[in-house]
Amino acid sequence: MLEKLIIKNYLLLKNIEMDLSAGFNIITGETGAGKSILINALMLLMGGRADYSIISKNKEKMIIEGVVKVSGENSKTISKILKEHDIESLGAGNLIIRRELYSKAYSRCFVNDSPVGTNELKEIGEVIIDIHSQNEHQSLLRKELHIELLDSYLAKKEGKKFSDKLESYKAEYNELQEYLNQYESTQHRKEELDNKRNFLEFQLREITEVDPAPGEDDSLESELKTGENIEGIQQGLALAYGNLYDEAGSVIERLKVVEKELGKIGEYNNDIAEILKDIAETSTTLNEASRQIGSMMDNLSFDPARVEEIRERLYKLQFLKKKYGGSIAEVVKLREGLEKDLGLVDNFDEKIKEFDKKISSAGTSLMKKAQELSKIRKERSKTLETEVVKVLNEVGFENGEFKVEINSGTQTKKSGPPDYAKDIGPNGIDDVEFMVKINKGDEFSPLRKTASGGEVSRIMLAVKTVLADADNVDILVFDEIDTGISGRIAQKVGRVMKNLSEYHQVIAITHLAQIAALASEHYEVSKEEEGEGTITRIRALDKNEKVIEVAKLLSGEKVTDASIKSAKELMKN
Repeated sequence: MLEKLIIKNYLLLKNIEMDLSAGFNIITGETGAGKSILINALMLLMGGRADYSIISKNKEKMIIEGVVKVSGENSKTISKILKEHDIESLGAGNLIIRRELYSKAYSRCFVNDSPVGTNELKEIGEVIIDIHSQNEHQSLLRKELHIELLDSYLAKKEGKKFSDKLESYKAEYNELQEYLNQYESTQHRKEELDNKRNFLEFQLREITEVDPAPGEDDSLESELKTGENIEGIQQGLALAYGNLYDEAGSVIERLKVVEKELGKIGEYNNDIAEILKDIAETSTTLNEASRQIGSMMDNLSFDPARVEEIRERLYKLQFLKKKYGGSIAEVVKLREGLEKDLGLVDNFDEKIKEFDKKISSAGTSLMKKAQELSKIRKERSKTLETEVVKVLNEVGFENGEFKVEINSGTQTKKSGPPDYAKDIGPNGIDDVEFMVKINKGDEFSPLRKTASGGEVSRIMLAVKTVLADADNVDILVFDEIDTGISGRIAQKVGRVMKNLSEYHQVIAITHLAQIAALASEHYEVSKEEEGEGTITRIRALDKNEKVIEVAKLLSGEKVTDASIKSAKELMKN
């Protein structure tokens, strides 16, 4: 519900703050006082087109702000929208929506203090509010919603039996869509690989002929360095071995002398034992090192032909690296991918046959469920038609008729993805549209093409009354729904709106006492002089003031005892 509406510097509305009730809110006032400005402000707040001429004279900016409490049904949808657009959530279905228009012809929009665009406002507005004024924000005019509204109505009427069928259908529909997506992806991949097959085979052949192994290039580079420097390595090893172990006066020989001399004096100094221990460990290490060097000298040999072989091999590996990814690891990875893709090409026909079988089975089952849903819709929608016609008659359309037109798609073939993708939708095989005719002799026409104004608002009122449980919109706004009616019909329209307010917050502008008398909250719009100018004020009326305002609507500005008595009688009903 709209809990609070704040408007600043919108034409004559300098500083308006309205606290609204959850029920039936009525707005009355003289023609030209500014009642419809409130409706226009709500449209603007929900992403309507900006008109910068509405900013009050000599003011820099205009502000419209609404504090909204979203119902449980819609809070999940709103939470999803907020998350998608990275808008801060205030929790518990709370929204603060603000729009600012500046005299320099630009505007800013905010939801929960997060900057947004008008598209985001429209997206939120479509969920929470229907404004019935010149076909603005009327969800019932959106044909694509009619099947969902019909299904919601049937779920209320038929109970769990219909709901279970619908949920089962939607679960299988999602499964079929997954199969269709996989089928399409497989077909696309097959065509793609078929077109590239020769090229892929060439790449694989080029890599396989070289047959690189992970880390092979690094190993060969090390081996090549050894081969190219074999003489220097041999000479260096020989010198190292001689100085360390083999020659007279070598390191190990001299170390033995040190060890012998220290052993002579060890008994005179406790620290000598520790030094001797370190020397013994060093001696062991050096002996092991000399053994390894000797082994290397014995085994080190290199065939000059091997150097040329390594160089040729490295050239081939370098070519592959340069052409296919910069490293042997990437080349090996590519080879594995090519082998997998070419393997898929050979198995694609089998995979496609497998998907065909799954799609055919799922599609046949789904078509059966869709036909069951269609049968229920066609049979039970008659009840909806009867109930809407009854309310149409009550709100002044004595010859009004309502029809739920259901056209079912036909399946042209028994199987195959194109048929199932075409003939079955997320809600079944039915195309649903609400049709209406107002006058005797008229033809049925789509609800979305019905004439605008108070007439269409009353039609919407009739349909929404019957669909009250099924329609999740939180806020319903009716701008002068009483156009062209009076007396007994007006009172019936008022009762219908009052009943509707049990399911939705209703905000309505009216000129009729019969409707105003039923309000939960009544607001008076009036013009007042302020300084050298005029401003519009809006105020909530107390119980006694409500009686006076209803009496004015009955008798004009001159309130009589008779009109007060009549007003009280109306307000009792």
